[in-house]
Amino acid sequence: MSSFVTFLGGVEEIGANSCFLNLEGTGILIDAGLHPRLRKERTFPIVYPIQNEETDYALLTHAHTDHVGGLPYILKKFPHLKLIATRATRDILEVMLQNTGKLLRLNPPEDIHSVDLDYYKPNNIQEITAMVEAVVYNTPMEIKGRRGDVAIKTSFLNAGHILGSAGILLNINGKNIFHTGDVQFRNQAILSKAVFPKHHLDCLICESTNGRTEDDTPDYKQEMQRLATFINDISNNNGSILIPSFALGKTQEILTVLYQLMRKSAIPTLPIYSGGISKKLSNIYDRYCYDGGRVDKGFEVADIPQIPIDHEKLMTGSYFNSPAIVVASSGMMNAGTTSYKLAMKWMQRTNFGIAFIGYQDDETPGYALLHSELKKNFQFGGQAMQRKCHIGKFRFSAHAKCSDLIDFILNTAPKQLYLVHGDEDACSSLALAVMEHLPQTKVIIPILGKRYQMSV
Repeated sequence: MSSFVTFLGGVEEIGANSCFLNLEGTGILIDAGLHPRLRKERTFPIVYPIQNEETDYALLTHAHTDHVGGLPYILKKFPHLKLIATRATRDILEVMLQNTGKLLRLNPPEDIHSVDLDYYKPNNIQEITAMVEAVVYNTPMEIKGRRGDVAIKTSFLNAGHILGSAGILLNINGKNIFHTGDVQFRNQAILSKAVFPKHHLDCLICESTNGRTEDDTPDYKQEMQRLATFINDISNNNGSILIPSFALGKTQEILTVLYQLMRKSAIPTLPIYSGGISKKLSNIYDRYCYDGGRVDKGFEVADIPQIPIDHEKLMTGSYFNSPAIVVASSGMMNAGTTSYKLAMKWMQRTNFGIAFIGYQDDETPGYALLHSELKKNFQFGGQAMQRKCHIGKFRFSAHAKCSDLIDFILNTAPKQLYLVHGDEDACSSLALAVMEHLPQTKVIIPILGKRYQMSV
């Protein structure tokens, strides 16, 4: 019996990430994401290529919305799927899906029937998370589908991306298949680097976020120093700093960075304001402070002095009167979010600063503000605005540098390599670099919905 893979999202783009493996009759879905922007088409992974396939398991690499936000939609169509994830991903999953359900109710996709969103109701989401079989890193288990004849050994390996993130190793008939999920091969402020296979792989499905060969991903410590300089310049001028941040992963990282800078006296000890959904997620981070792949075991985000953001007094907070740092979602300043509301007033203060620390989609308010010119008109969430405040751009990437991706691929020398989770340029650049060093490897930039025969 043959094996094949079909990509249902996340090809030459980042969003609705999902792929389907048929391994000798056992059907395995890896991730089921939501597209961060599209609401008219392809909001969720496509399902038509697998409607007549055996579908047995859904394995989750981590709990970012672009990897799990489509899970209730998928389970509505394939309710018998057995869910497997790390313990931390299971715990984070309910928080993220409840938030996703709320957002979908406010802004329902135009391409989806309302009945397909039934599983986004709070009670259904609780049932979904209760169904997850939680596993520990580096603990092999065997899975077998209803019609699969061969048991598949499965392991979740620490990916170093966010809490609970994992690469998934599958072994069938002595052949190895590995899906990186999202990976970081270098320590971050709070999470330790990935621990991935170094042996030969028959098939590798690899993320390509930072796949451009020029590899302009900055050094983490250099970015910390640049951020410190920005904060000092603003606070010395009696201004406050707004940091728009994604609630999961990025917020916990930047809070730790700020705390480290303050402890080293690299920046003044300023009040730090945070809150919202990120507080719930930080509590889960602290739950795994000893066994969640941490740089500093035992360190908790709760150790960092923080003042809860008072949403009833959001526009009159003391950060408008004396220097402070406000870490608020959303990371892309989507209209109506805390960071968006604060930015409306923030950008009118000449001595204030906004520090962007993450990716900005080119159709978001955050992107428009980041690329705005001082005292020039621009559109911010559909409103004409002028910016007077300072802007800083910093990159604390939770994704591997291009050179690290190449090193990992060269070390594992896969027979087949599928490049996903990156734009067209990133995938193409990484593909060319690999083919130069591994001419025997078959490198594939997959097409959405196409079935590929696997070398196993």
